[in-house]
Amino acid sequence: MEFRLFIFWRIRPAALLLPSKNQNMANHKATKKDMRQATKRRERNRYYGKTTRNAVRELRATEDKAAAGEKLPNVISMIDKLAKKGVIHKNKASNLKSKLTKKIKATA
Repeated sequence: MEFRLFIFWRIRPAALLLPSKNQNMANHKATKKDMRQATKRRERNRYYGKTTRNAVRELRATEDKAAAGEKLPNVISMIDKLAKKGVIHKNKASNLKSKLTKKIKATA
């Protein structure tokens, strides 16, 4: 009995079968518009989420209590806006604000 190794070169990996982000799968005008809007919202949410995460990281790295106290209200405002828009959960926002405030008060 002979063993043969079959190479399935015609079968594409699953990742290649998925549609790219630029490809429109919608058939209706309203659905195409909804996809465009969702793409815009997704990009906006990613931008503001990343900006807020960077601000939180900078605040945690700040050693000076006075400088951190000045930055804290701005960062808390950014976190609140993310929670209001539904980018992050309101409990996550609350936990972040609480931990940041505790850290700022603990710095000497």
